Amino acid sequence: MSPRFILKVGDTIMDWCGWEFEHNALNEAGVIHIRLPVKADKWAWWTQQTEIIVDAYIGYPADPHNYSAADLVHMMRARIDSLEFDLGQGLITMSGRDLTGLLIDIKSDEKFPNQTASQIAQKLAAQVGLKSQVQPTTALVGNYYSVDHVLLQREETLWTLLTYLAQHEGVQCFVLGDTLYFGNFATLIGPGAYPIGVTAPGPNAYPMANAEHIVFSHDLTLAQDVSVTVRSYHGQKNARFQATATLQQKKTVAHGSIPITPTQTYTYIVPGLDLQGCQQKAQQYLQQITQHEYRVSATLPGGELFYPWTPIVVSGTGTPFDATYTVERIRRTFDPSSKRFECQFSAKTMPAQPSVNLS
Repeated sequence: MSPRFILKVGDTIMDWCGWEFEHNALNEAGVIHIRLPVKADKWAWWTQQTEIIVDAYIGYPADPHNYSAADLVHMMRARIDSLEFDLGQGLITMSGRDLTGLLIDIKSDEKFPNQTASQIAQKLAAQVGLKSQVQPTTALVGNYYSVDHVLLQREETLWTLLTYLAQHEGVQCFVLGDTLYFGNFATLIGPGAYPIGVTAPGPNAYPMANAEHIVFSHDLTLAQDVSVTVRSYHGQKNARFQATATLQQKKTVAHGSIPITPTQTYTYIVPGLDLQGCQQKAQQYLQQITQHEYRVSATLPGGELFYPWTPIVVSGTGTPFDATYTVERIRRTFDPSSKRFECQFSAKTMPAQPSVNLS
């Protein structure tokens, strides 16, 4: 059975002739592209709009001939950024971002030192007109600035600030529909993890999996030993500090090859850190450099429901590719001519903790 799709502009259900949308990594806005059959004599209304908000619903209702938005999954609410008018085909293509864009487009130098992260999340959501689901936190944000030596005069986007706070609280931060979620909500929205199971080749001499066209990649450069050094001058202590973090990889040399595996060395100069700060920053940079060693991409049936905060767990290959991955991009498309509804994703090996910097 083909999926059912409803597009609403405001409260009005619109005809459509194709769409694709992407859920991107947690620090990015989702993207939507929808094609509408609109003849040129109806273009005037669209050219006069200063803001267009669309809601996209998709699913497999029990009665495919009699359904409403309530019978489908609300995949995205988006603010349209641009309209493209195709005179020859009588089409309008709408392109926009999910409501994360409201937080990305606004910068602020307000630092809220005497408030908690949860209080700030609620305040910023209300500032841009979003609802919020926020789990309470207790630490004052001024403590983060002291530890990280944040430059208090620097402007950041509201979204950068929120993801920075989420990092320190060990929670997730994302926008779904018209709601900002700040806390450990991921397992309540979508599956706790999405499994990709691979079965080794059998009598048919080809592997089986619950996905189409799986592609794995392994970055050999990142598989080398890595050393990261952070140097700093601390003005108040009138002292210089330095710390180094290293990661030694287990190496397997191909038959007949000469093992040439120099350590990749990175050096950073970061002002205002003491020894502990240098050690923390070196570990942070080391993680950022080495976290992308393994990647996977695949095509799935479009009805499979998961999000950028859903871990992808691969098993059955009998290789290091059997691992947990964090999603970078999910792209869903529907072509009405072929009635093909598919989902493509790309993911990388999951770091212990994401990192967002304000300094």
